[in-house]
Parts: sequence; structure tokens; C-alpha cells
Amino acid sequence: MMTNSKIEISANIIIKTLLIAGGILTLMTIGSGLLLPLMVAVIIAVLLDKPTKKFTNWGIPNIWAIVISVTLMLVVFFLLSWLIGSQLNTMAGDWPELKEKGTEKLNQLSEWANENLNWDYKDYVSNNSKIIGRVESAAGIVIKSLINVLSQSLVIFIYIIVLLLQKKMFINFFKKVVSDSDAMSSLLSEASKNISNYLVGKGKIMFFLFVIYYIGFLVGSVPYALFLALFASLFSIIPYVGNLIGGGIAVIMSYLYAGTTPALIVVAVISVAQLVENYLLTPWIIGDETDLNPFITIFGVIVLSTVWGAVGAIIALPLIAVLKVIFEHTKGMEAYAYLLNKKPN
Repeated sequence: MMTNSKIEISANIIIKTLLIAGGILTLMTIGSGLLLPLMVAVIIAVLLDKPTKKFTNWGIPNIWAIVISVTLMLVVFFLLSWLIGSQLNTMAGDWPELKEKGTEKLNQLSEWANENLNWDYKDYVSNNSKIIGRVESAAGIVIKSLINVLSQSLVIFIYIIVLLLQKKMFINFFKKVVSDSDAMSSLLSEASKNISNYLVGKGKIMFFLFVIYYIGFLVGSVPYALFLALFASLFSIIPYVGNLIGGGIAVIMSYLYAGTTPALIVVAVISVAQLVENYLLTPWIIGDETDLNPFITIFGVIVLSTVWGAVGAIIALPLIAVLKVIFEHTKGMEAYAYLLNKKPN
């Protein structure tokens, strides 16, 4: 039997929610030059807080513990940058040949489709050249986004140092903002734990994936094995879509440069690696630390990548995880926490 009862929704709440969401997005877009380096610095500072505490527990003064942690981070960063840079230089030298082979492969596929699938793909020679040009443009956009952050590395570095030095002051500030300081302490502790555990765990998974990819590509004699393995494993830091993007580009590059057999080898290696990651590495290393709704995660990645580029996609999941913790510890926000939860009760 149909009832006449109706759902009551407060128009004020809807308007406030839309205004807040729109205001945040506008602020993120207009103030990206200020907010993006700050968000990156906060996440890195949270990540470095754990080793800093360990060094302090060993009797090292706090300032020197911070210096050691930041130095280790810089060493890892420069080693990774050098490795990526050297591979890109190699790729850049071979790019004209790779571009020519790519266009040739696309023309062959287009001709085959016209003959066997009754496609009417006209002017495919010129159109395929345009496709290759668009690929170059897309790669340039990604690189530009990363260079934009690197250009602000000094600001990020200063932020990290200040955040680590004045950690207690910021924590006390947030405690004074609310009436229940214990609830705020729990919120900050859980948010910090989620960020740290996720990023450390993701770093371990990326390393394991790199080893699997590299060994598989070497055994299969895939060209640019080191670059493709590094590229595919680094892209896995972007939740859900990262493996698809990194693996897909690795397959396309191997096919365009070397043909069908290396591409099939890349597909096989990446498929095996994904099974190992999904059913062994992620449950074992990360577990349910973030426990986020996949749809919300993908949507968040798309939104942040639109606003902040490739870096926004990378830091999307930690930011959404913090948002979920905030909702869980805030009265009246339980419904939003429920929405973000992967396994709602």
C-alpha cells in the first residue's frame, strides 16, 4: 500500500552544502599555486613524522632528527629523478623513430579495419598523424603538471621543515578550535596514521610491482624494459585508474615500437602483477587502512586531476581518507562518512 508520507529535506542544508562544495572547488582552482604545494608539503610532513619520531626516540635531538629525515627523503627523490631523467633522455633520442613506427602501426591497423571490418575510415594517414600529435600534447601536459610542482620544490621544502618543527603548535591550535580536545586528538592521530600507512604501504607495493615488471619485461626482451617497468609501477600510485593508464601506455608503446609479441608479453606480465597486487600485496601490506568507496575514490581522482593535474590525482586518495576521518569525528556528518565508507554498516 502506498503511503502519503514525504521526505523532508532542509533547503538551507542543501544550499549550504552546495555553496561550501562550490566555494572549496573555486578556492582550489583559483588558489592552486598556493594550496597545491601546501597540500603536498602536509602529506610529506605527515609521512616524515614517523621516522622523525624514531630518531628522536633513539636520543637524537628533534632538529637533527628532522634534518636526517628530510635528507633521506631528498636522497630518494634525487635518485628517482636521476633514474627517470636518464630514461627520458634515452627515449627522447629515439622519439623520431618511435613516432614514425607508431604512425606506421596505426596506418596498418586502419587499413586492416577498412578491409576486414568494413570501416570507412577515410584519410586515416593524416588523421593518424594528428593522433600521434595529440599523444605528444597529452604527455606534455602531464610533464608540465609535474614540472609545475618541481618548480615550487623550494617552497614545499620550507613548508615541510616548518610543519615538522611546529607540529605541536599546529596540533594545539586544532585542539583549541573545538570544545572536545580529546576528539580532535583522535581525529588528528587517525588521519595521520591513515596517510602514513597508506603511502608507506603504497611505496612498498610500487617497489614490488617494479621488480615484477622489470624481470618480466627483461625475460620477454621488451624494449625500454627499465623505463616501462618504472613508468607502470609509478602510475600505480593513482588508485584504480593508475594501473590501467600505466599498463595501457606500456602496452601501446611496446606494440608501436616492437610489434605484437612484446605487447602481448607486457599484457601478460601486467595481468599477473595485478593479480599479485590485488589478492596478495594490497591485503597484506595496506589492508583496510583507507577503506574508501571505490566510486567516491574514482570521482575524487577525476576532480582533483582536473583541478590540480597529475599531482592532484596522486594525492587524491590521502585527502579523501582524511575527509572521511573528519566526517566520522564530526557530529551531523555521519551520512557523509557513510557515503565514503567502502563497507558501510
